Amino acid sequence: MAVVGAGGWLGFSFYAKHRVTAEVETAFEQIRKQGGKASYGKIAFDLPTRTLTIEDIAVTPGKAPQAQIRIAAIKGTGVRQIDETRISADAVDITGLEVTLDQIGAAKLKVAYKIPHLVMRDYAGPVQAGQVPADSSLVDMYRYVLGQYASVAASSLTAPTLTISFDSRAAGSGEVTYSELAIQNLKHGKIDGMKSDRAVISVDVKQPGKTDKLTGESSNIIVNDFDATAIIAALDPQTASDDSYRRVYRQVSTGPYALKSAQGMRVDVDGFTMEDIAVQPSKFRLAEIFAALPRDQSAPPTPAQARELLEKLAGVYEGLRIGKAEIGKMSVGTPQGTATVGAIRFRDGEFAVEGVDAPSPQGQFKMERFALKSFSTASLMRWAASLTTAGRAPSPDQMLGLFGVLAGAEIKGVTAPFKTTNKLVMIDTLSLDWGSWSARSRARRMWLPNLSRQPIQPVQNSFH
Repeated sequence: MAVVGAGGWLGFSFYAKHRVTAEVETAFEQIRKQGGKASYGKIAFDLPTRTLTIEDIAVTPGKAPQAQIRIAAIKGTGVRQIDETRISADAVDITGLEVTLDQIGAAKLKVAYKIPHLVMRDYAGPVQAGQVPADSSLVDMYRYVLGQYASVAASSLTAPTLTISFDSRAAGSGEVTYSELAIQNLKHGKIDGMKSDRAVISVDVKQPGKTDKLTGESSNIIVNDFDATAIIAALDPQTASDDSYRRVYRQVSTGPYALKSAQGMRVDVDGFTMEDIAVQPSKFRLAEIFAALPRDQSAPPTPAQARELLEKLAGVYEGLRIGKAEIGKMSVGTPQGTATVGAIRFRDGEFAVEGVDAPSPQGQFKMERFALKSFSTASLMRWAASLTTAGRAPSPDQMLGLFGVLAGAEIKGVTAPFKTTNKLVMIDTLSLDWGSWSARSRARRMWLPNLSRQPIQPVQNSFH
């Protein structure tokens, strides 16, 4: 009886492995039917632990030239079939994951993602990948990848490192490596939180007539409440009439980060925070931006192309909403000296720079605060687009259009050297506030260098 039982167990195990192999082959054959290439090596299935291992996977999706996925091995433990279209696993262990995208967009950009080791806990996802888009455009590919991302769920994802490398023949090349990456609660394209302990940056920058190398690092990178479905909606042509705002991030923050160039410049920042980042699908149309990019990246855009691109960018910025953004204390070191900024803030339409202390050829420049009221990047770009007329200088009326971009400005606590003299220009407060038809200015306790060295009395002016 023991022999019969053992034979039956071996027979069932062989049947189970055969069925699993058939299911894997069916999934890979689906990719081939879509015009892609898909291959794999050894398949192993352990029935007691329901552990499935697939080695040497190589996939080139159909209708997406220059895209390739390579995986050294996938090992799923506790694998179960939820229904005909979805499977689950207690854990999925992936080694040697590489995704390469070549010749992307008008810039012919090459991008590669490398994850030596990735572990997913409590995984659930589709048995087969979705239909690859017929159009190989960058927007459609991003929408496809985000759609696949939104179809899986996991309680956690961890990876010791993630390296993103890129190469653009026109702008340069480089890579960013994230260390100790962790994602919590992925479901329906949303995650509760994502964290990386450190990111190391290395970029070779190409500029006309010269090159530069940028290196740097950042620590404690945190993302709270990310929703990929908001980006998917913005990339979907079917949502062109959706005027609602969809939040992408609740909060993004980093700890201290530093960046330096081979030409002697260094930037150190205490930290950075952005909150409540949302997009409006009817205006945040990235496909239109890519379509407006000139095909020949080596030639400068014509005035008409520049105007069209600025108009498209203005529309995208209109569809982007940021509740709050803040950059902490910053220092910028140059061969001429070190400048510091206490903070840069954006909130409720006000853009402010505080605590500036910077060297100049004539002496030290200090400013307590500079603020722009009702600042709008979209309006600024549309104003800039109105100036791009070939062979003609901007008219006075066009230049005055800058006042329509802002509702006012404020300068406080300025101390600056006056030309090459030993005298100083000092401004306690200068506030400009105007509406659509009028403007007002006022200054308090303003001192300017003059022959008598007497302070100018406070003034109250208004003009229309």
